[in-house]
Amino acid sequence: MVLVITIPSQDFVAFLNEISKKWQDEWNRNKLFEAEPKEGKKFFTTVAFPYPNSPFHLGHGRTYVTGDVYARFMRMRGYNVLFPMGFHFTGTPIITMADDVAKGDKDLLDIFQNIYEIPSDVIPRLSDPLFMANYFKEEIKMAMRELGLSIDWRREFTTIDPQFSSFIVWQFSKLQERGFVVKDTHPVGWCPVHNLPVGMHDTKGDVEPEIGEYVVIFFDTPLGRLAAATLRPETVFGAVAVWVNPKASYVIAEAWGSKIIISEKAADKLKFQMDGVNVIQRVSPSDLQKMNATNPVTGREIPVLPADFVDPNTATGVVMSVPAHAPFDYFYLKRSRVNLEIVPVISLEGYSDAPAKELVESTQVKNDADLKKLTEQLYKSEYNKGVMRADILSRVRDQLKESLSKVPGSSVPEARKLVTEVLSERGMASKVLEILNKPVYCRCGNEVVVKLLKDQWFLDYGNPEWKRLAKKLLANMRVVPDEVRKDFEYSLDWLQKRACARTRGLGTPLPWDKRWIIESLSDSTIYMAYYTVAHRIKALNLHATQLSEEFWDYVLLGKGDPAKVAEKSGVALETLQDLRRNFTFWYPLDMRHSGPDLIPNHLSFFIFNHAGIFPEELWPKGVAINGFILYEGKKMSKSLRNIIPLRKAVKNYGADVVRISLTSLVDMATDVNFTDSGARAIAETLKKFFDMLDMKSGSRIVGIPERWIQSKLHRIVKDSVPLMTDMKFREFINEILFNMSSYVNEYLEMVRSESREYNPDVIREVLEIWTRLIAPFAPHLAEEMWHRLGHTTFVSTEGWPSHDESKINDVLELEHEYHKQLVEDIRAILNVYKGKPSLVMIYVHDGTLTPLLREAVEIVTKGGNLKDFMSSKRPSSKEEAKTYQRLFQYVTEMGENNKRLALLGVNELEVLRKGVSYIRYKLNLDVEVEPFTNEVKTKFNKEALPLRPAIIVQ
Repeated sequence: MVLVITIPSQDFVAFLNEISKKWQDEWNRNKLFEAEPKEGKKFFTTVAFPYPNSPFHLGHGRTYVTGDVYARFMRMRGYNVLFPMGFHFTGTPIITMADDVAKGDKDLLDIFQNIYEIPSDVIPRLSDPLFMANYFKEEIKMAMRELGLSIDWRREFTTIDPQFSSFIVWQFSKLQERGFVVKDTHPVGWCPVHNLPVGMHDTKGDVEPEIGEYVVIFFDTPLGRLAAATLRPETVFGAVAVWVNPKASYVIAEAWGSKIIISEKAADKLKFQMDGVNVIQRVSPSDLQKMNATNPVTGREIPVLPADFVDPNTATGVVMSVPAHAPFDYFYLKRSRVNLEIVPVISLEGYSDAPAKELVESTQVKNDADLKKLTEQLYKSEYNKGVMRADILSRVRDQLKESLSKVPGSSVPEARKLVTEVLSERGMASKVLEILNKPVYCRCGNEVVVKLLKDQWFLDYGNPEWKRLAKKLLANMRVVPDEVRKDFEYSLDWLQKRACARTRGLGTPLPWDKRWIIESLSDSTIYMAYYTVAHRIKALNLHATQLSEEFWDYVLLGKGDPAKVAEKSGVALETLQDLRRNFTFWYPLDMRHSGPDLIPNHLSFFIFNHAGIFPEELWPKGVAINGFILYEGKKMSKSLRNIIPLRKAVKNYGADVVRISLTSLVDMATDVNFTDSGARAIAETLKKFFDMLDMKSGSRIVGIPERWIQSKLHRIVKDSVPLMTDMKFREFINEILFNMSSYVNEYLEMVRSESREYNPDVIREVLEIWTRLIAPFAPHLAEEMWHRLGHTTFVSTEGWPSHDESKINDVLELEHEYHKQLVEDIRAILNVYKGKPSLVMIYVHDGTLTPLLREAVEIVTKGGNLKDFMSSKRPSSKEEAKTYQRLFQYVTEMGENNKRLALLGVNELEVLRKGVSYIRYKLNLDVEVEPFTNEVKTKFNKEALPLRPAIIVQ
């Protein structure tokens, strides 16, 4: 049998690129993905619209392709699918990138020129933010088209289009009406250079600044009060020293109504959080170490000690030392050979009085990273399980004993709250805010600080009613994979006020205070609703002035008299009603695809804003979260210079190969490792299926091999819908691409073992079904193969294949698995056989123990044990009992396939005789199958059991 391989291009990747362009043009020419309301099921899906401040790289591709794979699957399932796309121009990312070009940032210019291969005459023009946005918008569109995304491009818009701005004005007016937009004083991440609030999309690496609270405890000294910052104020009872960094600069400053001593960097940052911070003089760390400080709770004088691990840029740059409960403190005190009392404060079951000492001394601590791990371990355990010791009051100064009397015996969280309240009320403590995941850098390159922002507009995500609605929406929303639901629950709980306006950047002015521009993560929360009418607004050339609040109230909420709205806006009544029909047909959104980094911000805002504006029946129905992309095992970064432009990856591997590589090699929540070898393996497997198009002549016999591969094929089809519906793309591709390739190879071996050719009708059946199954993942190759199979329709809009239950044959599949396992068993024997084998004799058990074996399998399958089996059989002799025990032990070690075969009660001798030609072919040896007898047992000293024949090599 000869396979004739005819690829229209010498190189398969070049061929893939060739047909990708061909079918993308055909889809576009036939307006295949332009969705309009019509009778039947609808499915509305979106992926985040991108910031066009650089071209797409490989890491961007996963979410977009994942969304497209699911959109294509739903389209083939008979849904009217809308998958639109827009572009996010607002905020600071584009302006900051343009600024960097204008400044001549060498790293950025190098990446633009040598990695993204942007023409040298274009790069200087990228210093204009609008030129940059429009240039990269077209570049990203090309990447999306080349990837084969099934987008309805008629609905494209940018967030600075005047018509879209009118929609944002309406959105904020609705939120303000409900009291969800407030003017307040609240902490925010802040760029100290541009004097702007900073969120995730304003930072390098898209890191959301996490703001946390340190308690500052004041330790009196002759020069002023050392302001020690801590996350664990309840341990102050055991503070036996104060740490300062010997290499840092410290100052005496006026703050909190007194003279305090903090690091110079801390003083600079504190000015963003309170008024009246005034630096009086510098003070050296060596001068501080000459003094003692007074613990405000115990009244005891304690030394001021040097420690390099103290970060002068975190909180106040001063830390109290609690060696009983802080691994860093114990380790560095021991290293400095300062002999100080270790005062235990918290009791923790399973630990000694001084758990930090115990952990450090029982662990091979090599560096600060080891100490950090021990610290996290101990802090978590003490917070969750620790109890404040009863004897701590004996160390408390008299005037505080009554106030702190409830601390002994309390949990750590309770003690933390109580100690903070008592010390703050007496002026012995205060609070300072810090970026907990520091350092976070603004896109301009400066480190983000915390600012207590006054008279700023905030979205009040802490509003109890709004939070209740958001949680209700989440509870009713599908989350894929479900394990990330807890991350959403945490974010909805954690979110409080969020600054929603800036004074810098592109965007929509705040309608009631036009000095402010609505920031980028606040205007990108319900824009999915705009997609439903964007193409009609564009086609009708409606002006932003016509799109009033009353217009949007009617179109999106059905409020108002349409005739009056039409008269006032100048939009024809029929047009207005058509827009309303478009919106109500597509909404609510059925699925939102995104990455895990957007859960704490954009995706949570998406939930809040929908809950705050729309009625329940219009709340989004689902969200799907996928992991990130690694390249050859490493995160892509500028420093590693391993950024792979998406369009370059498509050119190098082919769009369909990239699509499968990005979406289907791991589970949804896991990061994908894109590798050159992995991509090439996918291409090779796709090529095998394409080559099967030439398998047109052969035998018309429909024998065991044909019925076996048809069973495998239709079982895959049967399992495909639940796998695809649940976005278990890894499992699906593993079956349809890799396993199916193996099944085809196995089928060809099975027919060869019968000394005949394959059945071309069966090969065609495989290709007809496979082409439709692979279409969401490899749409270009699928389209090409579909047409080469003689079809004139688009496979992209064909129905999903249905299985033929009559072709699924459990017995046939299990029998063949048994034959394959027997081949492996014989090969294992041949590997140690001395001499040249010429014959393999397979002696099959006579079946007397088969009913017993079946009973044992049934008991094991139900979770039973030997005792259950013996109780049911009640052996009449010791010899019979031993036989039963041996049989049961054999069953517990038996593979799942053989267990299932045993339950079917097949005739093993017949099964093996059906497979003898296959076994001979695989071993390239003569093979005979005979019943096992006592003579065989005596002659060869061998035993046979059901489904475990005696094998004799001669």
